Amino acid sequence: MIGLYNVSAGYGKAEVIHDMTFEIKENGVYVILGKNGAGKTTTLRVIAGILPVIKGRVIRKGSVGYLSHSFALPNEMTVREALNFFSKVLGGDPDRVIEEFKLSELLDKKIADLSQGQKKRVAIAKLFLKDHEVYLFDEPTENLDPVIASEIRSMITSLSKHKTVIYTSHNLYEARDIGNYVILIDNGRLALYKPISEIKTKEYVVGIRASEDLSKVLDGHYQGEYFIVTLNDPSEVNNIVLELTKRNVKIFEIKEMKNPLEDLLK
Repeated sequence: MIGLYNVSAGYGKAEVIHDMTFEIKENGVYVILGKNGAGKTTTLRVIAGILPVIKGRVIRKGSVGYLSHSFALPNEMTVREALNFFSKVLGGDPDRVIEEFKLSELLDKKIADLSQGQKKRVAIAKLFLKDHEVYLFDEPTENLDPVIASEIRSMITSLSKHKTVIYTSHNLYEARDIGNYVILIDNGRLALYKPISEIKTKEYVVGIRASEDLSKVLDGHYQGEYFIVTLNDPSEVNNIVLELTKRNVKIFEIKEMKNPLEDLLK
């Protein structure tokens, strides 16, 4: 159980979130959604107990695992050494997460030599070494290949059947893909908290960069290097990823070309 009651918090004298109140009582994925700078990370840090509140109170029951923007990995160690080290400190089986996150090819590489996406995979694997009741993810698929990102979301969805997952994103597609509930934050205030099934948008426009000419596969048009597709619902993006993967098309990037959060905030 997680509860925030009239919570305000920030850094120094600068208040970032204001009078925030919500409760989470059931397992599932709760997506904290908002534009950059809305207060998503601050809210997550309050829930994790890392950031003290200025006023209000926080209730958390059960152990909490937190994946922050900071990878918190020792740059001088290899991936193998780092996972073995954290397993001794935190517990857990490093071989299990190595297999789950497909890290075998990275084991003898130093953390410092990894790409941002590879570091993210190792950081997520570190989080999964230990079993928690509540998992906090701060934009875990940022800088990841879309296919790997989809795999991470599938794993988190599976995890949420028995755990509480709180997941920050500025991407409505991600919220649709994995979320049970949306907690929408606007300028540090709670703007909306409801089941994802009740979230409606007028249209959803995405741009896709890929290894092949997508006009032969999808309905849409090119705008610079992005192939533009207009969808009725963000959940349709996952079908596109599956179709392109089936055709062996490598996806470099999928991005929102219009911000659908504007519709939710009206």
